[in-house]
Amino acid sequence: MLLDPLGPGGEGGFQQAVYDKGTGTALSQPVTTAPADAVLLFDGVFLLRPELIDRWDLRIFVSAAFEKTLHRARTRDLAVYGSVTEVERRFHNRYRASQRLSFATVRPTDQADIVVHNDEPQRPTWEATGRSGPSPHPCQTYLR
Repeated sequence: MLLDPLGPGGEGGFQQAVYDKGTGTALSQPVTTAPADAVLLFDGVFLLRPELIDRWDLRIFVSAAFEKTLHRARTRDLAVYGSVTEVERRFHNRYRASQRLSFATVRPTDQADIVVHNDEPQRPTWEATGRSGPSPHPCQTYLR
């Protein structure tokens, strides 16, 4: 895992990959040591769940409508899964069902410091949440 070795008091050792999504197999790569001033940007689904929530210094949730994410999955995952039918089956049976459960129980947008609305990747917007309250902004303003 990356959080302990790259977190406070960690020794900085990590593996750049541990799983091959295309083949569904574990990888065994050599351990690399991160520089002392490294910043870990951790990207993935379901990272704002209770057992991980206190591990993040800044919590960013990227939001997109299910229909948009399915459309993107058809393009992104076609080579990995071999057919649009298989991509859609996996999306509906695994991803969408898990996302619905997460939205109902974990409520990731309530856990995030920043929510990025990414229905239109060329024009995403964001809002800060929590103490400062919601305030929508174009991402270009924030990312400069």
